[in-house]
Amino acid sequence: MRQGRSLSAVVAIAVSFLEGLSACGYPSVAPYKALELKGPSPASGELRAQFLGVTTILFDDGKTSIMTDGFFSRPPALQMALGKIGPDHALIDDALDRSGVTKPGASKLDALLVAHSHFDHALDSGRVAKLTGARLVGTASTGEIGLAESVPDDRIELVCDGKTFDFGAFAITAIQSPHSPNAKFPGVIEKPFHPPTHVSNYKEGGKEEEGGGNYSFLIRHGGISMLFHPSANVVPERFQGVQADVVFLGIGTLGLQSTAFAERYWNAVVRDTGARLVIPIHWDAFNLPLHEPLQPMPKPFDDFDNAMTMILVPANRDGVAVRFMPTFEIIGIEGALRQLPARRVDTRPRTVETRTKRASCDDGPKR
Repeated sequence: MRQGRSLSAVVAIAVSFLEGLSACGYPSVAPYKALELKGPSPASGELRAQFLGVTTILFDDGKTSIMTDGFFSRPPALQMALGKIGPDHALIDDALDRSGVTKPGASKLDALLVAHSHFDHALDSGRVAKLTGARLVGTASTGEIGLAESVPDDRIELVCDGKTFDFGAFAITAIQSPHSPNAKFPGVIEKPFHPPTHVSNYKEGGKEEEGGGNYSFLIRHGGISMLFHPSANVVPERFQGVQADVVFLGIGTLGLQSTAFAERYWNAVVRDTGARLVIPIHWDAFNLPLHEPLQPMPKPFDDFDNAMTMILVPANRDGVAVRFMPTFEIIGIEGALRQLPARRVDTRPRTVETRTKRASCDDGPKR
């Protein structure tokens, strides 16, 4: 019965998506062209980043590379509603090649950090980890996806709140944070399954009573601190004591929330961390392929222009730059920060808070 309800939800979502697209089309990104992040070519050894759609970002310093999520297949809406989905090997290979991950002489991909196990984050995670030899970092549910792709147990790293990882010069802290409101397909993946399968099988990856299965990642490299925050929700004061120069800010479905919600969200993720630069992520329609220009998610699934207003107004007030990263373009993070003026408002706390670990790292997918 539960499976039937899940499949009905998938069909309803896709039908609504197609009806909304037919009525309104995709919103335009043209009004925000001036917000495109530009900068000098990064120097050798400089921390650099590439945006690869939705919440996939590649970070590289010439020696070590890490990636968030690694979602490239982007199945069409009708396929999600009426069929089954799975990793598209050709699209994954193409994206890894275009980003330079699999080119000769490139830095080995050391880690794949997966926020949660919904399909738009984790669908390709096992395949990407298998192809690149990266360590798969995520919940036990994400670990099950890796096991289904024959990722070895010893290359699966489980997250819990406050757990740290080191990869080369990258120091990473996992921070449990709630999924955006009204998320579909809660729960955990209890055993490996082999795609293609229904989209509803890609459950979030956590128990509600333990705080859910969604994670942000604080990524430190040298003197730079970046917060990857993929889902537009937060527990107030969650990031007090966390300092970030850059926030990769999830804005998916933010445009459907109230102004008060958006203000709390901005204050908790941006003001409390003292960020100078905000890069919106999870704004693009993940049913469109990467070889086409990215387009925002259409109504009724989101209100992109409203979401942009909700972050641009407080950004102007606080003196925070909001910039979009062009797809597949290599951006030097240090150079981008050097171009920014100092913040007009500095709310960064001066003490570091110790967080209580809420999700156990002991219940893993290890066999």
